[in-house]
Amino acid sequence: MALDYDNYRTEIFDGGVLQIGIASEGEPIFDIPETSPDFGLNVAAYYYWIYPGLMLNFYPWGLSVNLVSPLSIESTKIEYHGFVWDKKFLGKGAGGDLDKVEAEDQHIVEFTQRGVSSGAYERGRYSPTKETGVHHFHRILTS
Repeated sequence: MALDYDNYRTEIFDGGVLQIGIASEGEPIFDIPETSPDFGLNVAAYYYWIYPGLMLNFYPWGLSVNLVSPLSIESTKIEYHGFVWDKKFLGKGAGGDLDKVEAEDQHIVEFTQRGVSSGAYERGRYSPTKETGVHHFHRILTS
């Protein structure tokens, strides 16, 4: 597993969310300068979501930009753009098999939306430890 989920961090800010993925042992990490607040952490990925639909996913190999555009109340389009700056990390660690991960994410979102749209779905509470980013997004939408 590329990320250590127990040490995964979510930080919220006005208009967005930053998720910091800590690497599992032996996975590629950023070379973080001593002046950074993240110095000493084994960061495998920075995932920024900026309202309304921009995602910037930074990995040791480069950047994946996701543009999320609502087409209708029932449909959304996601465009993926990858920019590589260090080929030696391609195929390794967090985001290493990006095409596969993006396809899996798309499938999960579509499957979840079908479930939410069904009569069987009952809204529940947000997880206070794992869903702070989702909660923040929904608060922005309703403000």
